[in-house]
Amino acid sequence: MLQTETPSAAAEKLAEHADKVATNVESVTTAATQSTVETVKQSIDMIQQLQQKGINLLLDYGPKILVALLLLWLGFKLTNFLCKRIKKLMVKREVDSSLVPFIIQVISIVLKILIILSVISIIGIPMTSFIALLGAMGLAIGMAFSGTLSNIAGGVVLLVLRPFKSGDYIAAQGTEGTVKSVQIFTTVLITPDNKTISIPNGPLSSGTITNFSLLETRRLDINIKLAHGVNASLIASDILNILNQDQRVLKEPEPVVLTQITESSLTLSSRVWVKTENYWDVHTTLSKNIYQYLFDNKIDVPIVKI
Repeated sequence: MLQTETPSAAAEKLAEHADKVATNVESVTTAATQSTVETVKQSIDMIQQLQQKGINLLLDYGPKILVALLLLWLGFKLTNFLCKRIKKLMVKREVDSSLVPFIIQVISIVLKILIILSVISIIGIPMTSFIALLGAMGLAIGMAFSGTLSNIAGGVVLLVLRPFKSGDYIAAQGTEGTVKSVQIFTTVLITPDNKTISIPNGPLSSGTITNFSLLETRRLDINIKLAHGVNASLIASDILNILNQDQRVLKEPEPVVLTQITESSLTLSSRVWVKTENYWDVHTTLSKNIYQYLFDNKIDVPIVKI
């Protein structure tokens, strides 16, 4: 026969099982608590160690860092003062004003690099290690900013070859204007409509530069289109008289008016030589006088048919 478990016995077994579970839970909780306490202690110890190391570093290098910052500030102030003095001296010696900004920027950069190296040496960083690090950084920076370095090299080329000076009117890289200054990275032009254009020195030094102000004289061309059937010889003679009446037109080489015949029109090309500084003024005056002559004499010009 099967023995039937009494209710009291079942209750006792259930109580024993509950005690075992409670004991296991207590053991796990105790272990977890101990582990958490140990982790917190380790974290606190690590923070205290880092804090102590920070205090030690501050005590060891704090005064040096303060001295280094003070020296950097004084060195940079002295560099700016020297650059201003050098700039005034260059202006007094009538150095080309377009080159002054470039030279001043180079001097400023070199002096500041020397100051930084001196401060690093004062702090106590081994120069051999720093120079090796600087070389590696220089290589990486050189590869990343090759275009910038080429602009610096281009500025040096412009400084040495001097294809133009401040105040010259040049055309380069698809634009033209009056040279304001040559800086360490760019050359600044002022356009006839008073816009500022900065051209990178690298492409500028390796490209074609047209200098309209380098020589003392320039040839001025004014082309006039006339309709067929007009007296081209008489008109050319009258225009030649207009050219010779302007005192700014040079007598040598002599002004000339050339005739070119096309299917749709006649073209009279007026060519005179003027001093470079008078080019635009003479161009405006002659164009106005020639137009007035054509208008007064009712001389036909070809009409473009669309």
